[in-house]
This record gives sequence, structure tokens and C-alpha cells, in this order.
Amino acid sequence: MATSLPLRRAAALPALLSLGLLHSTASAQEAAAAPPGSAVPDPPGADGQPGTAPRPAEDAPLADPLFAPRKAVRRSGFTAGIAGGLALGSAAGFPNDVQKIGYERHYTETGVGIGGGGYVWLGGVLADWLTFGLAFGGHGLSAADHGALAGGVMFHTEVFPLFSLGERWREVGITVDAGTGVAYTTPDDSRTDVIDGALPARIGGGVFYEGIRLWKVSMGPWLYADYTWSTSVRQPGFYLGWRTALYTGP
Repeated sequence: MATSLPLRRAAALPALLSLGLLHSTASAQEAAAAPPGSAVPDPPGADGQPGTAPRPAEDAPLADPLFAPRKAVRRSGFTAGIAGGLALGSAAGFPNDVQKIGYERHYTETGVGIGGGGYVWLGGVLADWLTFGLAFGGHGLSAADHGALAGGVMFHTEVFPLFSLGERWREVGITVDAGTGVAYTTPDDSRTDVIDGALPARIGGGVFYEGIRLWKVSMGPWLYADYTWSTSVRQPGFYLGWRTALYTGP
């Protein structure tokens, strides 16, 4: 006896439902077995082939905004500058001779002297608020009947700690320097050094404001102090003057 078409379709329905249930169970097991953070493949297409475009899992980590690239708005590229002005300071110490260092009769102290000094520097801008490079300079003083000189080369760092406040605050900077150099003190009536620093250490630091701008050049007042020392010399210096800096970008 022939079976009608509707009855044959009804008989095949349980088998189709069973196949669909098995496919759903297998897909769920594959998703559960995948490690956290891995990409979940697209479901099969209409032709039965697996999807080719993976999509990220919902718990994939996001990029840290702290390290996201930011466009410079005030400083970038190469930087060079010069700062100089009035200098005050003093020198005290011995000649660079082991038979004289530490003996009072070979000790010289100049007292406070006046003169001039400054620095030039070259470097790169690491961020709107940070530059780094090399600085060269120092000061020369005339104190009583002595002439004192201290200078050298130092690593040069500039930080603009108030940059995030915007406007004029981003023009306020702090300078920190460290390096080595020379230090000599000579009487006016002699060519023999009464103080010789013998490659002394040098540190320096100061504050400045560069809110006066002309094209890519920034200018403003500069206040600075440095200190030179070794076993044979102690020589501080204080500066008040003007600073000019060039930034190639933005």
C-alpha cells in the first residue's frame, strides 16, 4: 500500500531533529574546549564549509591607552639651545698633587666671585614633556685676585611637569644635568694653578620658562645652579639669565 507524501515527510522529521541536536552539541563542546582569549571561528556557511574569518573572543584584552601613540602638540623632533647670563660662585681646594692635597698651607679659598656663564645643548624630544641630550658649558669667575673656571660636558634632561595643565603651564620646565669636566683657579699674577679639579664630577639643575615663541624658537628666563667637586676642588656656581631653544616639531 503506497504511503502518501505527507506521511513520509512526517516520518523523516524525527531523524532531522536528531541530526540537528547532535550538530549543536558538538559545536558547544568545541567552544568550551577552546582556551580563553582565543579566536572563535565563524559558523559554517550556507554551503556547509567552515567560516574563514575568525572573530575575537569577548574576553580578549584591550590595548593599554598609556602606550598608545599620541601626536605631539608642543615639542617633537630635534632640539638645540643656548642659555647664559650672570654667574656667581666661589672655589676652594688644592693643586692636583697628592703631596699637597689635604695640607692647609696648599689650601686656597677665593671667596665669592662674579662673572658669566652658560650652556649649549643638543638632543631629542622624547615627548611633549620630556627631552634628553648632551650639554656643554660652565662659568668663569673673578674673585679677589684669582680667576676661577669650571665647565664640562653633561647629560642633559628637561622635564615639563605641569604640561597636563595646558596653556602657560606647559612652558614651565625643570633642567637636570650630570657629567664631568674641568675646574681651575689661578692667581692673577701667576700661571700656576692653585686649585686643579683633575676631571671632577659635575651636577646641575634649574628652572626656566619658555613661553615667548617665534616660529619654532622658544625663549624665556632661566635660573640655574651647578656644583663641581673632586678630592681637590669644591666649586659651586649660580646663574641668572636668558634661555633660547629650538624645536623642529611639530
